[in-house]
Amino acid sequence: MARQGSGLLTIAHKEFLDHVRSRKFLLILGIFLVIAVVGIISGVADYNKSLSVYNQHMSAASASPAPDTMGDKPSILSVFSSVSTYLVFLGAILGIAMGFDLVTKEKESKSLKILLSHPVYRDEVINGKALGSIAALAFALAIVFVLCLAALLVCGIIPGSGELSLIGVFAIVSFLFIFSYFAIALFMSTVSEESGSALIYTLIIFIALSSLLPMLANDTVMETLTGSPPEFPRELVDRMETQGNTTKSVSISFDTSGNDPAWQEYSSKLNAYWEKRQALTDTISLFSPTMNYQKISSSVTNTESGNVLISGTGSGTGIVASSSFAKAGFQSVNVPDIIAGSLVNILALLIFPILFFGLSYLRFMRLDVR
Repeated sequence: MARQGSGLLTIAHKEFLDHVRSRKFLLILGIFLVIAVVGIISGVADYNKSLSVYNQHMSAASASPAPDTMGDKPSILSVFSSVSTYLVFLGAILGIAMGFDLVTKEKESKSLKILLSHPVYRDEVINGKALGSIAALAFALAIVFVLCLAALLVCGIIPGSGELSLIGVFAIVSFLFIFSYFAIALFMSTVSEESGSALIYTLIIFIALSSLLPMLANDTVMETLTGSPPEFPRELVDRMETQGNTTKSVSISFDTSGNDPAWQEYSSKLNAYWEKRQALTDTISLFSPTMNYQKISSSVTNTESGNVLISGTGSGTGIVASSSFAKAGFQSVNVPDIIAGSLVNILALLIFPILFFGLSYLRFMRLDVR
């Protein structure tokens, strides 16, 4: 019999409908939507407040006779910062809820043996179940982001092309994050005999990856692993004391532009120390989907739109891009740089679900069904 893939599509379609019609999915999605809307409203209020303060400072600085460069204009992407906070917990719960009983419920009801007795291949069963669940996850996330964009438009905020691109990146990364915990739950469902056990194992892994692993990146653990920072040179302290200063009044600056050999040596050691700590922290974060997602979402949602140059001469002033929604060329969002800065975390977040889905596939293909 030739393989036409009809079994795969049939199973995927059935799984998708089962998910979107289930009370479990609808309940979590409903909570998801409510919290997303609340997050957007809160984010819009904070954005408008920051924008108002920014415009006030710009107006005040425009009266200055000398040119001045204002701070960075608030970014529309900051509105999604609160959404990412809720996604870290609810997104993981949604993925786990949809995957922990995907295979075990078939084992418990003895329907898996009946299903495999039909003219359908094993890989079509596991792939179809996963595909239908992934489609349901994408459907839920699409509803959330469409609702968020609609809320922005209702509030009078129109994202630019660069900002829309980053919102798209944020949506894709959010999907990968949810898919990661779905893949973990699916794997636990293939190795467990009961849904309860699969859920417990998945929650243990979720807690370990989202709470316990980040604890390894705190200051106490980092100092244990990398040692204490280099001490400030006594030579420089003595020199400052001889100039009439006390050690309590020493203001440490990390400016290495001076030619003092002792200061340059200290700065070099201090920079090397913090680079080592940062590298270790970054390495630890690669093993946690939660930490990867938080770092990526922070890079995307905390983007800045650029500086505004304000010039004035006496009674006449010139303000460049004074409108809160002005689209000057120098205010464009540098999407490639933001993605490049988070590329390692994006790849780690992509590898995680691929790895666990691959393990689920291998386990299911060797599953003894009796």
